Amino acid sequence: MRGAGKLALATLACLAALWMASSIQAAGSWVASAPPLTVAVPGRVASSGVLLPADPARVGGQGIAAVSWRFRLPAGRALEARLCQADRCLMLATSRGRRTAPQAWRADAPLRFRFRLPEGERRALRVEDLQVIVEHRRRAPSHK
Repeated sequence: MRGAGKLALATLACLAALWMASSIQAAGSWVASAPPLTVAVPGRVASSGVLLPADPARVGGQGIAAVSWRFRLPAGRALEARLCQADRCLMLATSRGRRTAPQAWRADAPLRFRFRLPEGERRALRVEDLQVIVEHRRRAPSHK
């Protein structure tokens, strides 16, 4: 290959590397736990403590790609469960799982579990081992 061909090939390789680097989005995860809580009043929502990353500034400007959760109930008991950020909630059909997060969820904003006794249930219920694992990534720049 002659000088001009090598230069063209090197230029093309550099441009491809720059394009790939700009499309890579920083990603990571954080884990948070909340203390146990008692859900006792029928029809009233009980909220967990705040779930936040250890260093919210480190994930500022990033979105939540997916969230995994777990909580533990006494054997044979059930309740209505949600995982929320402000007024945007995911319904949780099981006590553990993984879901894609709503697009508006931010990695640096607090999450909370929200629980409610099912219709007709009158006995208080203790929820323990509340935990989330948040997978986050930089938001792709909007191209307008």
